Amino acid sequence: MRGFTLFLACIIAAAFVYLFGYNNSIIGINIGDSHYTIYLFLYSAFAFFFGMAVGILLMFGSLFDASDNYKKLKRQYEKTSIGADDSDLRVKTLQNKIDTLEEALKKALEK
Repeated sequence: MRGFTLFLACIIAAAFVYLFGYNNSIIGINIGDSHYTIYLFLYSAFAFFFGMAVGILLMFGSLFDASDNYKKLKRQYEKTSIGADDSDLRVKTLQNKIDTLEEALKKALEK
């Protein structure tokens, strides 16, 4: 699936370059009191790459949040597993004590 999405992204980028690069339309941009003329292809390319950059930054934010959640869950799991190991050790200790007392009771009853 990852290869397919990469292939699809390349096709979309190639179509973008072809469509806007083939038609060399010139547009006017007003920034404050200044007036600039640039090719539509460059204007669209800037919009495309700035949009990609914003998308990547938003995904990094989600990635960092997921990483923090993973660390919290890992710490919580370690705490519960340590408690479970401690409980298992207590159960084994109590079981050994019970076995020892049962053996002592059997020996006492035989006499």
